[in-house]
Amino acid sequence: MSIHVDLELIALVAAIVGFGTAAQFLAAKYRVPSVLFLIVAGIAIGPEGLGIVTPDTFGDALSTIVGVSVAIIVFEGSFRLTFETVRTAPRAARRLITIGAALSFLGTALAVRLFLGANWDIAFLVGALLVATGPTVITPILAVVSVREAVETTLETEGIVNDVTAAILAVVIFKTMTAQELAPRGFVFLFVERLGMGILTGLAIAGVVWYLLTQVELPAQAAPQTARLLALAGAVIAFAIADSVFSEAGIAAAATAGFTLGNLELPHREGIMRLNQDVTVLVLSFVFITLAALLEFSELRALGLAGLAVVGVVAVLLRPLVVFLSTTGGAFPIRERLFMSFIGPRGIIPASVATLFAIRLETSTPPTDPAGADILLGTVFLVILVTDIVEAGFARQIAVAFGVIETAE
Repeated sequence: MSIHVDLELIALVAAIVGFGTAAQFLAAKYRVPSVLFLIVAGIAIGPEGLGIVTPDTFGDALSTIVGVSVAIIVFEGSFRLTFETVRTAPRAARRLITIGAALSFLGTALAVRLFLGANWDIAFLVGALLVATGPTVITPILAVVSVREAVETTLETEGIVNDVTAAILAVVIFKTMTAQELAPRGFVFLFVERLGMGILTGLAIAGVVWYLLTQVELPAQAAPQTARLLALAGAVIAFAIADSVFSEAGIAAAATAGFTLGNLELPHREGIMRLNQDVTVLVLSFVFITLAALLEFSELRALGLAGLAVVGVVAVLLRPLVVFLSTTGGAFPIRERLFMSFIGPRGIIPASVATLFAIRLETSTPPTDPAGADILLGTVFLVILVTDIVEAGFARQIAVAFGVIETAE
């Protein structure tokens, strides 16, 4: 019987990988970000479609699968982000990850509180999760939409940094919900210890990988493959070590390891980068389809017009406000500011963490906040669904409309 179940699971994984590959093929052919096809594929095989994938399909292993996948995705994105690029990045990038993130966090929380009547704990939790745009959705967009380097760097920097800080902030808020006696100083300490643990672990693993690749002599024939595998293993190991100490510190560790290695002199750098990109496409496809398959339209419909109002605040009010404030006095013409205002889709980090928290709120003994869990999951997935379909799915058309790329390439 167990063999039968295992074969079914293998077949299911193969089918998801096949759907993901098909999505990437269609994205390349029609020059549309792959996120749109991945969401459609996920919904098609989920409970709202064929019912092949359900919340019980992967059981408790889903959070682990998603965690490791996100580590690889974040590592690849930060590996490409050089120190020189960050140092010379427009002020807009720094503002987006500081002032912009704070405004998004507080504005989203206020909208959830006012429109959905959620308590402040849930409102702040939703606000923290929806700060993140992330490389899982920004990278597929920039793969098919050629924009000026300053715009690309700003969006990528915002996505990578906010992915890390949003995940850690959400974990800290969740812990305060279950430890009401925590003082404000304790709140800050929880955030700093997770971020610090991630950074230290990432630096240590990056140092080990660098030493092995540069100081240990390898046979010339085996060196390229070994270099590629060592770098990829470094991402997973950094994530695993940090996350085993503090939840969500692993994301910071993977990002730090990627950024550090990406800025060191490494042999076979191009090969490392190509393997990272290929593996990232594969795991991104798998995780996006799997999480999209967990969408239940009943939870989204339960939010009603109030849920759509929150989406409107996040996408139509807050995002343009944050972008225009962040790019004030910079070198961005109005057409690029408008483009960035309508490119703020949310991705895997909010979806995966929201799913995990909702399960914990519903299954704790006694249940911590079942109603809050529904609001949390429904709101996060509704924002992801709408922004990914509209902003990611039509990113190229938006870019053409605002004149940030040529209509014919």
